[in-house]
Amino acid sequence: MILDTSAVLAVAFREPSATWVLDEVSRAGQVLMSTVNLAETLIHFRQRKPDTFSELFDELLASGVQFIPPDRTQAELAARARLLYPLNFGDCFAYALAKAQNLPLLTLDGDFRSTDIQVVLPHEP
Repeated sequence: MILDTSAVLAVAFREPSATWVLDEVSRAGQVLMSTVNLAETLIHFRQRKPDTFSELFDELLASGVQFIPPDRTQAELAARARLLYPLNFGDCFAYALAKAQNLPLLTLDGDFRSTDIQVVLPHEP
C-alpha cells in the first residue's frame, strides 16, 4: 500500500480518521511512501507542531514505512497526472508511486477518486 500525506497527517495530529488509517495500515503489510510526500509531511510537521517536530519525525521513521525516491518513470507519471487530474504537486507523486508499483493508495483526499489507480478512502456517512 502507498501512503498519501493526508493519511500520515491524520495519525500524527490525532484527527478523527486516525484510527481508520492505522487499521488500514496494519492490514496492508508493506507500506511505501514517496520521498516527495515525506518532504511534504515534514513541512506540515514543522508548520503545525514545531515544538514536537523531532518526535513526530522519529515516530514516522520508526513506523516501518519504506520511503521511495522518485525515478524517471515516476517523474513522467507525476507530470502526466498533473495534466489529467485535479492533483497538487505532492499528490502527483503519491499517484505516480501507486501507479508504478501497482498498489492501492491510502488517502483522505477525495481528489484521487477521479484517477485511474486503486484508492482506499474512508467510507462516507
